[in-house]
Amino acid sequence: MFKTLYGKLIAVLIGLGVVMVVMFIMIINYSDNMRRQKTNQVVYRTLAAQFVNEHVLPDDARIDYGAVESAFDRLRIINPRIDAYLLDEHGRVLAYSRKSGISKRDSVSLEPIRRFLAEDTQLPILGDDPGEESTQRVFSVAPISHDGRINGYLYLILRGLSGDNIAEQIRNNYFLRESVWLMGGGLVLALLAGALIIKLFTNRLRRLSLVVDRFLQTGFAELPPHPLSRSVQGDDIDHLTETFSQMADRIMAQMRELRHNDALRRELIANISHDLRTPLAALQGYLETLQVKGSTLSAEEKSNYLGIALKQSQQLGRLTGKLFELAKFDAGQVKITIEPFVLEDLAQDVTQQFELAAAAKQVSLETVLPAEMPLVTADIGMIDRVLKNLIENSLRYTPSGGTIKVTLTPAARHVTVQVSDTGCGIDTEDLPRIFDRFYRGEKNRGDASGNAGLGLAIAKRILELHDSSIAVTSRPGMTTISFTLAYAEAENRPLPAETRSSAGATQVEATPENRPAVVT
Repeated sequence: MFKTLYGKLIAVLIGLGVVMVVMFIMIINYSDNMRRQKTNQVVYRTLAAQFVNEHVLPDDARIDYGAVESAFDRLRIINPRIDAYLLDEHGRVLAYSRKSGISKRDSVSLEPIRRFLAEDTQLPILGDDPGEESTQRVFSVAPISHDGRINGYLYLILRGLSGDNIAEQIRNNYFLRESVWLMGGGLVLALLAGALIIKLFTNRLRRLSLVVDRFLQTGFAELPPHPLSRSVQGDDIDHLTETFSQMADRIMAQMRELRHNDALRRELIANISHDLRTPLAALQGYLETLQVKGSTLSAEEKSNYLGIALKQSQQLGRLTGKLFELAKFDAGQVKITIEPFVLEDLAQDVTQQFELAAAAKQVSLETVLPAEMPLVTADIGMIDRVLKNLIENSLRYTPSGGTIKVTLTPAARHVTVQVSDTGCGIDTEDLPRIFDRFYRGEKNRGDASGNAGLGLAIAKRILELHDSSIAVTSRPGMTTISFTLAYAEAENRPLPAETRSSAGATQVEATPENRPAVVT
């Protein structure tokens, strides 16, 4: 029980209650002792003087010990709890009553006696008890004098008024006994009320603890069916609950991301294995054929086999090069060199490099360029790579008779670059993932032989280094991938509305209606 917070609080409450009861009893006992000592010392103040005058005071300077014994006997009759002692003028014990037994002190201090005999003394006053080695008790005393000279003292110890243990005093004192019972009952009621209050306050903590335990048991995958309160206007427990809820949401999001990344990792490994195994198998097969059957093959067959093997080797080289390049982007090891350049010329040059491939596939390749446009600032080599990857991707998925168009659309502070094609389009569920490495829509895998799915991922990394974003819009028969580049500050000037086309493209106007929406 005491291992829980509730049990520990109850234990602390019980401990505090017991301490308070003990302190109360000690205070009541001390106060009652002082009251009784003062009362009894006042009552018995004149008793010693009366007995000295009536029974002890001698006619000469000598002490009458017989009279003293007689006084002792009378005192025992009056109060058996009174011990009487005869002291000389220096406080030495000369005689004592038989009730006192053996005297354990030879003398007592005279200082309390002098204070007792003085007028206007604050009572009670405690004096030495000759029957005990170190105990002090309330007393009464009267001097024995002759001709104005003190010859000794009649010293009365009032036993039972101090020095008794607490248990005896509680047992013998009605006030103390009732006070203890009252305190005990109050303590029980306080404990019950405190336990109820603590239970009410710790209920929310207990529920939070159960939720945390269940959350742990699910492997941090989901919260229990009954969600916690999300109020942040309450006390510290509400704040703790809200903090845990936010933490749990974040943990679950991270767990989902980890599971997603793990699935991507497995898919990545599978794709890498597939894309590496296919050219390697072909390369190995043709080389083995040349090795085993080289003597029986014609020169044309050997040349054909070597050409295919070379093509597979080049494909492996391109794939490993892209993998290495993407790894450098992910590791942050790529630095860009920003400089102003003419984007129209770069777009024209890159397009011309694909004219032969487009013609071989019977695809029309066009550029739509503005008549005049400011310089842009970027790493010209990396932007060249982006354009090549986008055109290569469009060429791969555009069937014969289709069209690929590269369009530059100026705006006030930037230019939008669009690469569009009339290919098969991209399914809606595939759009968010086309920039993931090694991702290809399953329906297109057969049509994209030799494509590792890294071109768009590399293009996205390059544009992220330029603080730009890449977007895609697609529908059946039309796919457009676009990104933006900023102008060079010194070249920011008004733009003409005209555009010029090359490779048989028609003139178009750069209006907001034909600009693609940027999807980040």
